[in-house]
Amino acid sequence: MTTPAPNLITYPSWYRGGYPDIEALMINLFQPLLGGVQVVSWLPTPDVYDTQLGAGRGFLRACRTGGKICYDQKRDEPRVQIAALTRIRDESWQMIEFVRQILDAFQKGGVVPGTTTSFELAGEVVGPQLIPELIQDDRLVPVTFEFHVPKPKGLPNYRLSLGI
Repeated sequence: MTTPAPNLITYPSWYRGGYPDIEALMINLFQPLLGGVQVVSWLPTPDVYDTQLGAGRGFLRACRTGGKICYDQKRDEPRVQIAALTRIRDESWQMIEFVRQILDAFQKGGVVPGTTTSFELAGEVVGPQLIPELIQDDRLVPVTFEFHVPKPKGLPNYRLSLGI
């Protein structure tokens, strides 16, 4: 096993972060809810996932495909493609419908269990503007959603930190 190189990326001491990673937030939401499913931001190659699918397991991918920051509302408005991949397309559709029902509970907003991060489901939108990967598998069922994620409270005013 190779030891990873140390992280040499540094940020100014006054930097305290920004908007949450929507992909990580979706993983935190769905991983505890789905037994036998690996929730990821990117699917492995078919030679890897076919073994999992053959064993009756599945994948749920959450991949940001665009969006924007709404500075007036102080929120991120990401578009996220959520895709289910299982042994057969019908099972993938069942998983996507589960995802839709869980996200429907966030129409008026809510905090993701086990975190302090909240989001609101803005709605399901027409397909992504960016193709997350070139996967040619009819078992993959994707749906794209838009979310509203507020800027975390308590972050410093970076304008002051920059002296502008």
